[in-house]
Amino acid sequence: MSVSIRTRLFASLLAVAIASAAGLSWYFLNQLESIGLRALEERLASEARLAAGLLGERGIGGAESLHGALVATDPELPSRLRVLDGAGVAVADSAGEAGLGIDYTERTEVADALAGRYGAFTRFGDDGRFGMFVAFPIRAEGQIIGVAYASAPTVSVTILLAEYRQRLAWALGAFLIATLVLAELLSRWLARPLRRLETGTAALAGGDFSVRVEPVGSRETRAMAEAFNVMADRVEQVVSELKNEERRKSRFVSDVSHELRTPLTAIRGAAETLLDGPVEPDDAERFLSTIVSESDRLARLANDLLALQRIEGATGELPLRRMDLAEISRRAVAALYPLLEERGASVEIAGAAPEVLGDPDRIQQVIANLVDNATRVAEGGMVRIELSAEEDRAVLSVIDEGPGIPEADVDRLFDRFYRTEASRARTSGGSGLGLAIVKAIVTAHAGEIEAGNRPEGGARFTMRLPALKD
Repeated sequence: MSVSIRTRLFASLLAVAIASAAGLSWYFLNQLESIGLRALEERLASEARLAAGLLGERGIGGAESLHGALVATDPELPSRLRVLDGAGVAVADSAGEAGLGIDYTERTEVADALAGRYGAFTRFGDDGRFGMFVAFPIRAEGQIIGVAYASAPTVSVTILLAEYRQRLAWALGAFLIATLVLAELLSRWLARPLRRLETGTAALAGGDFSVRVEPVGSRETRAMAEAFNVMADRVEQVVSELKNEERRKSRFVSDVSHELRTPLTAIRGAAETLLDGPVEPDDAERFLSTIVSESDRLARLANDLLALQRIEGATGELPLRRMDLAEISRRAVAALYPLLEERGASVEIAGAAPEVLGDPDRIQQVIANLVDNATRVAEGGMVRIELSAEEDRAVLSVIDEGPGIPEADVDRLFDRFYRTEASRARTSGGSGLGLAIVKAIVTAHAGEIEAGNRPEGGARFTMRLPALKD
């Protein structure tokens, strides 16, 4: 059976309060008893000293007259005074004749007094009541000639303690009631931040990833709330990324299915036509040519998908080394020379950029892809590769003289299978993954790429990579 922290706090506070009250009560009762007994002892000691002083001057001779004087004292006095001779035998007693002739030498306090010391002791007396006994030596001419022996019952202290205990019981009752109320309020106040944490945790576990807890209360509860909020932020981010990834995968599967459907339909249609019966040689050649071109297109699509998967699935194993972007650009243009000549396009490389760290083959693939796209949309035109530096980045821009990019397409240009002119892109053999591969490569190099239109016409693709410091 689980117990809430509020109940534990309430029980703990109540237990501490009760233990403290009980301890303090016991301490004060003992102190009060000690004070009462000390006061009684001091009074008895004063009486014994006074009697010893008087008897020391007069002597204890004439026991009968001395006894008569003690008996004649106020019978209401709670004290009992006895005079003992040098042998410890009572020769006078304020209690009357019954106390005479009794030998008190066996009593500790009397033995101390006969030895010349002050003696005090508490015990049950002859009347069966607990009492305080004080003995003081009587001296005459330097000799101990007897003992002044005073005693009194401790009933006054007992009565005082009884009254105090009764008052203390009422005070403790009131204290416990106040403690119950205060412990309940304190436990609620102390547990409130934890209850909020509990509520937030339950909400987070239930799928509400936007829940946050206000850091209030003690330092520890604030730290817990802040830690919970950090955890909730991370969980929300991870869940959001997982949902986005799931959407991307779903869209990717849908896009791949869509991309495969067109060439497969073309191949199936051409093959069924050839199987249906005699076909004119020219038509047969056209159908076979369709099958071959669409098969090549499927192969390019498969290769591009594998390349994209390898780039996006890489975990830092790129072969990195220093690169000169101008040299990489020249190599990319040289590799595209037959295609550029066929399209009647020319490429110019201008400017300079700092060296960067990366995979030269992958960066060459990026530049080649951008130049290929630029010459495709602006056949027979000029493509310019501009190199520059921007703060701690190396910048490479590919500029064309084509019609530019429709504004509605700029934000989605690097998405997989996205085409601004679907019919033209498919007939030209593109897989729709070129710019997606470009972005994946640049991202793997801790860089960024963006596309936009130039005011004077044409498009500009800009890649920024971290520059190496000399």
